[in-house]
Parts: sequence; C-alpha cells; structure tokens
Amino acid sequence: MSTFNSLSYATQLVATGLPREQAEVHANALQNVYDEEHKQYATKADFVALSSAVKLQIHQLEIKTDRIETKTDQLEIKTDRIEAKMLQIEVKTNQIEIKTIQIEAKTDQIEIKMTQIEKKIDQVEQKLSAELSGLKTTIDECKNEFSHFRSDVSELKTSHKYLRWIGAGVATMCLSVIGINISMFMFLAK
Repeated sequence: MSTFNSLSYATQLVATGLPREQAEVHANALQNVYDEEHKQYATKADFVALSSAVKLQIHQLEIKTDRIETKTDQLEIKTDRIEAKMLQIEVKTNQIEIKTIQIEAKTDQIEIKMTQIEKKIDQVEQKLSAELSGLKTTIDECKNEFSHFRSDVSELKTSHKYLRWIGAGVATMCLSVIGINISMFMFLAK
C-alpha cells in the first residue's frame, strides 16, 4: 500500500516558492483527504481476516453438508425400508384379495348347494306327503276290511273251519301292515 508523505510534499511546495505555512496547511489538508480516502480501502490484514472467516464458514458448511449427506443417506435407507414394507403390504393385500375372491366363490358354491338341497328337501316332502296320503288311504282300506272281517268273524264264530280261515286272514293283514311300516321306515331312512 502506498503512503502519502506530507513533509516531502510541503518541502516540494516551498521549493516552488510557496510560503512554508501555506505549504504545511496544504500538505496537512491533502494528508487528511488521503487518510479519509484510505480508510475505505481494505488492507492486507482485512483480506487475511476475511479469508480466515470465509475458510471457517466453508469448513462449517462442509461439516453441515456432511451431516446433511449422512441424514440423506439415513433417509434413503429408511425410504428403502418403507418401500420394502409397502411392497410387503401390497403382496399381503393381493393375497387377502385372492383369498376373499376364493371365499366368495366358495360362498357362492355353498349357496348353490343350499338351493339344491332345499329343492331336494321340497321334493322329498312332496313325495312323503304323497306316500303318507297313500298310506292313509291304505290304512283306511285296511280298517274297512278289518271291520268286514270282524263282522264275518262274529258270524263265523260258531264254525270251526272258519276259525282257521280268520286266523290266516288276520295274520295276512298283520303282515301287510308290518310290511307297509317297514317300507315306509326304509323310505324315510334314505
């Protein structure tokens, strides 16, 4: 940095014929201007201090950048874990959807089978009703025949030959009723 030498300047002014007092005032004024002007300029020390401050800030920024990079790496790891868990959840959701579809299909099959069973039950009820009505008719006919046999038996009580005939008729009738009951029981057992 250059400096202003006010003494040398005043000496030069005196050498050119200016009175000494005027030359000193002139040199002092110019020295003040020079000093004021140079207060605004940065010195080497200013640049060294600024350089040190910038280096310190760069170092602090590097530390912060390293921390941010570390946190970014941690976030990436966590993001990867979250993505993996999301994939697992998607797989499980798909499995649940598939199982739900399978359950719905089985439910539909069960409903179809229930409808078929209900139809079969209705058919069996109709057959049983028809057969019971037939059995009722047969029982009524048997009762009528039995009452005829009774009347015939009361007439034939005195005759020994007819007693055998009546015994055979009653046995036949009993066997018929037993046979009807057995066939009805077999049908119901199916």
